[in-house]
Amino acid sequence: MDLPHLHGIVPPLATPLGPDDEIDEGSLHRLTRALLDGGVHGLWIMGTTARFDLVTDRVARRAAELVATIVEGRIPLVLNVSDLSTRRTLERASRFDDLAYDYYAALPPWYLNLSAGELMAYFHALADTLNKPLVIYNAPWVCNQLSFEQIRALAEHPRIVGVKDVCPSLFRTQDWTSATRRERNFTYLHGSDLIGTSTALGADGFVPALGNAFPELCVAVWDAARANDEARAFRLQNQLTRLARTMEFGSMHACLEVACRHRGFLDRMLPAPLASLDEATARRVVAEIEAVGFLP
Repeated sequence: MDLPHLHGIVPPLATPLGPDDEIDEGSLHRLTRALLDGGVHGLWIMGTTARFDLVTDRVARRAAELVATIVEGRIPLVLNVSDLSTRRTLERASRFDDLAYDYYAALPPWYLNLSAGELMAYFHALADTLNKPLVIYNAPWVCNQLSFEQIRALAEHPRIVGVKDVCPSLFRTQDWTSATRRERNFTYLHGSDLIGTSTALGADGFVPALGNAFPELCVAVWDAARANDEARAFRLQNQLTRLARTMEFGSMHACLEVACRHRGFLDRMLPAPLASLDEATARRVVAEIEAVGFLP
C-alpha cells in the first residue's frame, strides 16, 4: 500500500541557541542539513524538543523561516502552533501563514482539565479555521490527553490529516488498520523510539527526538523494517535502543544536547531556566554513545 505524504522519520527539530537564548542560525543550518543528508522524510518544527514553550516568539518565527528556506520543499514540514485556547492557537498560527509549511500541529490546551466535548470542539474549530491541514499532537505530559477513540473520531474531519501519538502502546495500529486510515487520508505517527517493531505493526512514521542526533540510524531502522529485513531491523533497533538509554543519564533534553554537540550539530539547545549537564555526566553520555556507535 502506498505511503501517505507525511510518513517515515520526521524528527522534532531542536532549536540551536546562542548564550543569550537567541537562535544560533549557523547551527540551525548545520543541524537541518545533517538531517536532510541523513535521509529523514519530514521535519517537525517548534515541538517539545525545540522547547516551543520556552523560546520567544521572535526565535520561533526566525527558526520557522530558516528551516523553510533551507528545506526548499524537499520534504514535508509540520509546524507546531500549540497554545492554550482556540483563539490563542489560531492567532499564533496566523503569524506563520506566509511560510511554506505543509501542516500545522497542535497539542490540546494543557493548563486546566477540559471536558471531552471541549477537547473535541477545540480540534474541530482549529481544523475548520486554520489555513493549513491539522496534525494532532497527543502527548502524556499535558493534562488533556486524547483517548484513542477521540483520535479516531477526529480523523473523520477532512482537514485533520494525522496524529503524533506519544503512546506506549504499539497496538493502536493493529486496531486501526492502514487501509482504514488511507480511506480517510490520515497518517499515524508514533512518538516512540521503537521504530522497527512499530513499523512492522503498521505505524506510518515516527517523530523521534533521537533523530536530531542519529538521523541516519533512525532512517536505517525504518528502511529495514519496511523492507521486511527482520535481522537487520532487529540489529539496528537494538543499537538505537542502547543509544536511547544514554538519554536517561540526566534530563532527556540535556542528554540530547550533549549528543548533538558530540556530532558537531550545535552547541546549545536549552533555553533558560533549563540547565546543561555537568561535565562529568556529559562525558558519561559521550562515552556510552561512542561505545554503542551512532552510524548504522
